[in-house]
Amino acid sequence: MAAQARVIAFAREQSVAVWVLQLGMLVNFFGNGLVAPFLVLYLHFGRGLPIAVAGAAIATGGITAIASGFLAGWSADRFGPKVTVVGAMLSNALAYALYLRVTEPWHAFVVAALVGVGTGAYGPSQQSLVATLVRPEQRHRVFTQNRMFALVGLGLGGIVGGFIAAAERASDYETLLTLDVATFLVFAAVLSQIPVVRRRTDAKASTGGYASALRDPSLVRLCLVNLALVSAGIAPMLVLMPAYAKVHGDVGESAIGAIYAVNTLTVLLAQIPITRFAEGRRRMPLLALGTSLWILAWAAMLMGTLGPHAWAAVLVAAAVVIYGIGECLYSAIVVPTVAAIGPDALRGRYLAVMGFSWQAGFMVGPAVGATLLTVGPTALPLACAGLCCVALVGALATERGLPMAHVHTPRVVAREVAKSTFVKWITREHPRVDRVACPWLIEKFVDKDAEFIYVPADQVMAEARARNATPYDVKDVELGHRGPECSFDAFVRTYGLGKDPAMVYMAKVIRGADTADKNITPESVGIEALLEGIRLVHQPNDQRQREASRPILDALYAYCQTKVAAA
Repeated sequence: MAAQARVIAFAREQSVAVWVLQLGMLVNFFGNGLVAPFLVLYLHFGRGLPIAVAGAAIATGGITAIASGFLAGWSADRFGPKVTVVGAMLSNALAYALYLRVTEPWHAFVVAALVGVGTGAYGPSQQSLVATLVRPEQRHRVFTQNRMFALVGLGLGGIVGGFIAAAERASDYETLLTLDVATFLVFAAVLSQIPVVRRRTDAKASTGGYASALRDPSLVRLCLVNLALVSAGIAPMLVLMPAYAKVHGDVGESAIGAIYAVNTLTVLLAQIPITRFAEGRRRMPLLALGTSLWILAWAAMLMGTLGPHAWAAVLVAAAVVIYGIGECLYSAIVVPTVAAIGPDALRGRYLAVMGFSWQAGFMVGPAVGATLLTVGPTALPLACAGLCCVALVGALATERGLPMAHVHTPRVVAREVAKSTFVKWITREHPRVDRVACPWLIEKFVDKDAEFIYVPADQVMAEARARNATPYDVKDVELGHRGPECSFDAFVRTYGLGKDPAMVYMAKVIRGADTADKNITPESVGIEALLEGIRLVHQPNDQRQREASRPILDALYAYCQTKVAAA
């Protein structure tokens, strides 16, 4: 009952728009599950293509998916993620409809390339859409929730597809393709009804495109870690585990099917509790923990093939359960971290770069792993475990370069509302430097229609929930103090304002004025004195104090612009 209550509470947090998106995803992945297991069979038995040609044609989509992912990242930032996802779904609907017209090998290659266009565009644009619809502290929950919808859709689609294609008639395969086309169109129609209001971003943050994204060392390190994890964990477990278990452990096909079911059940049961467990904790150590579980899973897999084969299926199943728990940690950390560190104006491109590391891992992992599989029972698990060790060290090293505001997975403090812009911000009453500087930044760069609320310190979180307001400058929230940095720093990083040198310097001034580090800039002490004077004039009226501080902060920003220009 307690677990059921947690799931219900988890579900109620999301807005109607998010639920509409996720139901559309369920339909879409149901269609994918209908077709994916039977596409090679359709091209071979239904269209007369050799199996090798059919497989090679389908693989063509992986190449176009890489290029399409980069284009989609740019499009999501330029035209909006919703438009880009709808375009991807329409592209896939057209592509799978064209599979019904394939009569020659070259037809299959062209159609598969078009499938890759839609498939590659889907990932970064859909993730960017989630980041737009959902408040920052809830993104990790929605990303993992999306994954659960995808798993359920794929599983149901595979079951239904198996019944439809049981007779192995060409017309049955064509029915599957027709249903898949319909699911893409339904998803596109659902997406078109979701209201999306794009958040205001600093215009300077959008300059530089992919070059700016690739200059972010945190993103590059995360992508390298992800490349290793996909190559040595996700891809070989998904693609090569059945062959490894059968060849080196004599595990039968029916047992392998049951093992896959165990993995899916593990993820469905563990994902929500693990996502909640991650909240308030450091992201990279949790990713390292998940990676260590994958190392343990490969060790269990190796034991299953080296020991008595009567126990092989049991040990492989245990390995898959361990891997599934680690996979839940991976899902709660990797994409949400990229979405967090990516500025609003570049988030689609950040996610596209991460998507490339995923695609590359699926190209490298199975290709190298298949060769290792033929060497003997030890080569594949030892190589994968070794690369996971490298990824574990890389994850821990990555933490040092992450912005302080994003080192921890944020705690969820309020229910999502059915709109994508913030209008209420709440913090402690009797503001000093940070609690008047942050509202100035919000009004100027984030939300010109913002409403600011000041309440007693012990009431902030409860009032935030009651009023659907975003808390800041309080303990254990994303927009609060982290290490030596103050809340103003958190806003600068979260909303991509760090590309503006004047804002970077102003953040140092505010940090010095708000914290004990008074010597960080020569201006900090003076700004603290001015804002303290305004507080004394207007106390106890917090709103008047905030409004009276605005001209001082406008003047400080203008001064910082002049200072950095002259440097």
